[in-house]
Amino acid sequence: MKLISLLLLCAMAPTAWGWSNHTVGSYLALQDLPALRDASPVEVEPLEQFLSQQYPAIVALLDEQERFAREHFKQYPPRPDNLRLPAAPSDNLRHDFLTALRINPLIHLAMVIQPLPGKDLPEREHLQADQVMVEQTLSPWNRQRFIRVADHEKVAPLAVLASAADEPDYGHDINLFSDNPGEVAALYGFGPQPFGDARFQYSSQAPFHMGFFHESPVVYAAAGFLERSWPDWRAYQYMGLARLAFATGHSYWGYRFLGWGLHHVQDLTQPYHAKPLPGVELPSLLLLEGKALAGFAEDKQASIERVATRHMEVEKYQSTWLRRVLRAGQPHPMLDAYANPAGDAHYPPYSVDYLREVVSAESVDDSAAFDEAIGQWLETAPVTSDFSAGNQLQQENFDHPELNRQLLKLLGHFGAHSRIYVSAGLAP
Repeated sequence: MKLISLLLLCAMAPTAWGWSNHTVGSYLALQDLPALRDASPVEVEPLEQFLSQQYPAIVALLDEQERFAREHFKQYPPRPDNLRLPAAPSDNLRHDFLTALRINPLIHLAMVIQPLPGKDLPEREHLQADQVMVEQTLSPWNRQRFIRVADHEKVAPLAVLASAADEPDYGHDINLFSDNPGEVAALYGFGPQPFGDARFQYSSQAPFHMGFFHESPVVYAAAGFLERSWPDWRAYQYMGLARLAFATGHSYWGYRFLGWGLHHVQDLTQPYHAKPLPGVELPSLLLLEGKALAGFAEDKQASIERVATRHMEVEKYQSTWLRRVLRAGQPHPMLDAYANPAGDAHYPPYSVDYLREVVSAESVDDSAAFDEAIGQWLETAPVTSDFSAGNQLQQENFDHPELNRQLLKLLGHFGAHSRIYVSAGLAP
């Protein structure tokens, strides 16, 4: 069974890409949600203002969330008691808050909004990527445009929320494990990093952005590390903070926290974030193990390379196709897939288990067909090795019926689950 563990571990690469830019998808999915569309602009405020004005309530919320997490989330590593917010605020509110949440205290938390492609507002001040993202995440995410917003400026709620939906990929969950570099690795209590590809600097965020909740008991017995992932916990944390911020008159941070949680929901609509080896069922996995043990490891290596390649290439395909559609400025089925609310009512109400039991389960169900469609497309399409270069795909005509059908279906799920999570966060 050690080989199964190794095969699964190696197959999960790269680990950052979950529909590339979450901001663009969030704009499209949420643009017609009445609670956002009809909301008044909100005033930008520093994080420290929210923390100082609501400090006792934040302490109580994080204590209650910790109690609940220890009882509810499987394989949850309890927060060390010394990370609890102190009873009285210190002189470093931001650091105390971020470490109590157990996210990377080195994140920039830049005051920016990200526009839709083609709407860059060149007259406004823009920040560079290294002013917004930690160093480990600059590639491949340095193509975004970031418009600086000032304290007390009025901003559209959708712009705040959609921009925040991309933020967890800017370093929130980088280097939090005991075998990672950095000051908090030995302090946070997460133990060794359970999975991720060491070739990529951002891979340490994988256990917070991927969730393999529906594997066979045999797989879990061989690869118990698969159970050590917590995107549902992150979505729960940020939902609670958003509700507190809204309830206490700090709407800017309400929308921003809600966007952070939304990111983790959206990640799990990508089948490669919910299934470590799409298209490889348990009998095939056992066969790969047996052949490798017998000295024929070629099929094992081919499976690893297949999953990594298909994950990378389909992200490039979808991202480039979407940007091309947006530049054209015409109606398109992809835009409809994000925005159409017709299927929303088919899902149960949002709950703390929604990400695990609904979003992830649905992605697992779709994973084999999605993987197969990508394979059929790659038989006729050139494979690129660099994400930035691949995003150009100048010769691609995006005319692959089965792959496109699968993508539009999954992007419909992205839109529906985004609206359901956000509606739950905005509900009185």
